[in-house]
Amino acid sequence: MNERAIIEMLPSAAIYAIPIAVVATLAMLVFRGWIIRRSVRTKDRVVRAYSADAPEEDVEAIAARIDRASTSDDKSQLAPLYLALARGHEKRGDEEARMAALRSAAGCGALHGPEAAHAAARMELAEAAYASGDLTSACEHWHLARGAYFASGQMDEYARVEKRMRDNGCPTDWVLTDF
Repeated sequence: MNERAIIEMLPSAAIYAIPIAVVATLAMLVFRGWIIRRSVRTKDRVVRAYSADAPEEDVEAIAARIDRASTSDDKSQLAPLYLALARGHEKRGDEEARMAALRSAAGCGALHGPEAAHAAARMELAEAAYASGDLTSACEHWHLARGAYFASGQMDEYARVEKRMRDNGCPTDWVLTDF
């Protein structure tokens, strides 16, 4: 074929190609939305498991469960257990033990997941730092919690932390990454 014939065929081919591309794009967007909604529903169930309304256990029982999880190499259970331990210490009024358990929950959550427990621990650490007047540490914990909320698909919590950071003048990602 010569060039002129190809150029004359292009508009007629585009008439068919453009609608097919639009339909394919819409189908991909619908499928992506379905996947995201399904993922959020699953993650919402996980989030409820780490909420403050979770059933309470005795601190000693939680510590025993932490020991069993550590020895059985079930690292994914450690962050939620340390979070529960922190809440148990809070009920007892032992703030030093609570903070140690929260730091353990945050560390284990960052390394082994689940992200929902990691985010919850970081938020509690941030609020404790903010209450004590340490805005630098609060901003750092908020930043890490925001990332964990994003990773776990909790976009409402992500937006709430983002607003909290802005309201308190925390550095933006642009400042933190030297852009």
